[in-house]
Amino acid sequence: MLPANATSLELRDRAVAWMNRGHELLLRDDKGSLGGALDAYNEAIALFRRVSVVENPAWANSFGAALMNRGQLLHRLHGVTQAALALAAFDEAAALLRGLPSDPNPWPRRNLTGTLVNRANLLLDLNQFDSAELVAREALVLAAPHERVELVDADLALKARRALGDALGRLLVLPVADQDGIARQASDIVDDALALIRHWSAQPGVSFYLLAMRFFRYGVQLYRFHQPHFLAEFIVENLPPGDPEFKTIALEVIDATLADRPAPGEFLTVGDPASERRRQAWNELSTLRTRLTA
Repeated sequence: MLPANATSLELRDRAVAWMNRGHELLLRDDKGSLGGALDAYNEAIALFRRVSVVENPAWANSFGAALMNRGQLLHRLHGVTQAALALAAFDEAAALLRGLPSDPNPWPRRNLTGTLVNRANLLLDLNQFDSAELVAREALVLAAPHERVELVDADLALKARRALGDALGRLLVLPVADQDGIARQASDIVDDALALIRHWSAQPGVSFYLLAMRFFRYGVQLYRFHQPHFLAEFIVENLPPGDPEFKTIALEVIDATLADRPAPGEFLTVGDPASERRRQAWNELSTLRTRLTA
């Protein structure tokens, strides 16, 4: 234990050591280790509170990262039962990190982005969908300009889009929702996410497979119910060649959409633009299904 008269540098070094311990335990990814990681970050935070971090951007960044990880672990280990403590950690982290320069060191911006993504995910679990949308959008604004330059920024941008897509999906089904407007926003989020994944998947050793599947599943359902005339195009553009899991998802949605077709002789207005779009969509999906199952 450090003495009460320990120097700021000694306190900082011990805080960083506790953070490193927390990172190590976090990577083990089992419940016991996660609890130990939370304890380690709490120790780091207590030490950082004894130094004037505002005078040193690097120390403030480390303090913000410790607070971010504390909030994330509180949510992960306790769900929403300790939401107030987790939100307080996120708020304190964001207040610290917003005031730090992000050039030439990008990590204060990245830690702020991660803090906002984690906060949005907690707000989703609290059913605060409007607030989650706003926070996720702020995170995406920070990450998107750098998402095709650095892999870590791409990961943050995709996680921000995932939270934003989840928020829009929940807002979409509310009774008073502007469904057309929200569906357009959500489809843009999905299209941009999958385009970014394709960009990085061309690099050796880079894979966002699980996120790609999540966005693809979200996208086919979104297009099925809200923009079915674009569903076939979306599937063709985003279906990885030869991937059986993605193919299964696509065929399930195609079959469900085709099952909604009226039986021969049932009502469809000839010459009506909406009816013609539906007819064209069904024809395109039938052709695509034949191709996928050949």
